[in-house]
Amino acid sequence: MDFLIYAPTVTPRIQYTFNHILSNMLGFSIAITQQLDELNQYMGPKLSYSQNKASNCINITPHKLLFENKIIKQSFAIPNYESLTKQLISSDTEYVSFDLFAATFFLISRYEEYITEGTDIHGRFEVHNSLAHKHRVLNIPLVDIWVGELAKAIEEKFPYVLIAKRKFEFIPTIDIDNAYAYKHKGIGHNVLALANSIRKGRICDFTNRLRFMLGINSYDPYDTYQKIFRVLRLNPNAVWFILGGKRTRYDRNINVTKGAMQLLLKEIASRFEIGVHPSYASNSNASSVGEEISLLTACCKQDILKSRQHFLKLSLPETYRTLVEVGIKEDYTMGYPNAIGFRASTCTPFNFYDLKSEKELSLRVVPFQVMDRALLGAFDPDQAVDTTLKLARTVSEVGGTFVTTWHNESLSGANEWKGWEDVFERIVNGINQIGNT
Repeated sequence: MDFLIYAPTVTPRIQYTFNHILSNMLGFSIAITQQLDELNQYMGPKLSYSQNKASNCINITPHKLLFENKIIKQSFAIPNYESLTKQLISSDTEYVSFDLFAATFFLISRYEEYITEGTDIHGRFEVHNSLAHKHRVLNIPLVDIWVGELAKAIEEKFPYVLIAKRKFEFIPTIDIDNAYAYKHKGIGHNVLALANSIRKGRICDFTNRLRFMLGINSYDPYDTYQKIFRVLRLNPNAVWFILGGKRTRYDRNINVTKGAMQLLLKEIASRFEIGVHPSYASNSNASSVGEEISLLTACCKQDILKSRQHFLKLSLPETYRTLVEVGIKEDYTMGYPNAIGFRASTCTPFNFYDLKSEKELSLRVVPFQVMDRALLGAFDPDQAVDTTLKLARTVSEVGGTFVTTWHNESLSGANEWKGWEDVFERIVNGINQIGNT
């Protein structure tokens, strides 16, 4: 039985939003009508998204956003979500004053990133400009909570319907921006790095690199792969994103055509899925991204279908259009480099809606909630573990997808990562336990 939605006008935004919430998140087959008589006569679950009152129906007073086809300044008041159920389960002649569909669209389309002026030095949207940060709800998956409240209202009004049970999922991801600290770098690079270590006062790094160059030992702090393999032995769904572009100021990985790098990538590919980490220099350049994907495909013998932008460099909608053009199906860039939480206020993957072309793209956005660098900048190791597990429990409660972003050097114990050697393992083990409860 379809879930029937009445709207006086059906727009691409309405189709996209109701499909995401009612179909993708709650498991309904939906139909949308512009005929009020059809709504009134329908005997199954139904919702009126209009000023028209309907009996035995969830009535939502719509915000204008989903009826528009342009990008203009918008404002939303975020309600006390704990009282939303009472609004939704109102009498048949009353309206729900909060339009959770328009608010969801605003958040997951990243509407605010189109209308906010100013970016950081890398051209990125900054967390302090977000609605979630300003309302102090960055650590709350608002969309998932709202949809949970809607599900309760549907069950209350239509107790005969079955709503799909959402299941918690944990996806650990690893970015390889710099595969090795010392190995396979060449004498010239290591000499310059020695000088840089002295300039920054990194005496331990200077000593270890010099000992490596002199052949006294073969230790490389970034060579943490066997440890990562061991930690992720119960997480075969982990995704590794490989930086493969030409060397530039911000792209400093070993060339993927080098034999040592190919051996490493083949070892990773034998265990996990590989994704592309499009280089800083290639942002929104389909030709360059395509070349990087081709190199990875040849090396790993995998179809490269997943991506995360290097430096989380994301320009909407251009970056996502580029990824679609080169055949990427899922992107994991949606998060902040310097803050943990929910950039799109959701922990549910969603197809991206291109506001400039007013259409849904064939690209699934998988938001991440925690990046190692964000933890390092805000917490000590114990606090980082506790904070991450608390956030994971929040995601588990709404049956969402929890995604962590880590780097191979974060397990090294070198330089700023001293004392963080076991944080990744503690977090992964803790989240796995949450998933098993």
